[in-house]
Amino acid sequence: MVTAESIREISSGVWIWHAYDESVRTELYSTAVAAEFGLVIIDPIDLVHDAFHELAKHGPAAAIVLTNGNHSRAAARFRERFGAPVFAHNDAVGELTTFVDGALRPGRPVAGSLEVVQLPGAGLGEIALFHRKAKGECHLHFGDALVNLDPHGLIVLPEKYCLSASLLAQSLQSIPREDLSLVTFAHGEPLLAPATEKITSLVGQLSLPKNSSAH
Repeated sequence: MVTAESIREISSGVWIWHAYDESVRTELYSTAVAAEFGLVIIDPIDLVHDAFHELAKHGPAAAIVLTNGNHSRAAARFRERFGAPVFAHNDAVGELTTFVDGALRPGRPVAGSLEVVQLPGAGLGEIALFHRKAKGECHLHFGDALVNLDPHGLIVLPEKYCLSASLLAQSLQSIPREDLSLVTFAHGEPLLAPATEKITSLVGQLSLPKNSSAH
């Protein structure tokens, strides 16, 4: 199992870690967010013991969130280590190799703070998490729908990995974009301010089905 050596804080109350996975030939990223009821750990890959200990110092974990059916990763170990339940969208459950304790639904905040954004068209059960912080600052945490890896930079999930590229293009129109000061990904380095402009520009270039409209 791929294992990261360390975590780093990229914004107040947000930590990431990553490692290269030879089996899929890409970099895997994970994020932890300080929410109202505790840490929300998103798509976790494994950590060495010292890094686990460092993350645990930032508070008890309230939830482990898997953003699609391909992201079981090290969720079982994190559940055991932190005693936190695992959540995923119902459509992802059948694909995951770890037990899921609860379903993610729009309108039901995760750990009291993070809003679930459904993104059909990417992987099964694809979601993102939107976090409206104090002072009008907002964060957005993606799974696979958007990636930010060299050499291409910020792109939409390539069509060959999508259930429906046209449906994903349509669903991305509705993602919250106001005042984004941070965007994280399951594959790639985070975007810092002005993240809104970069996300809006990318989404605005997407081709939509002729019988659809942006919402």
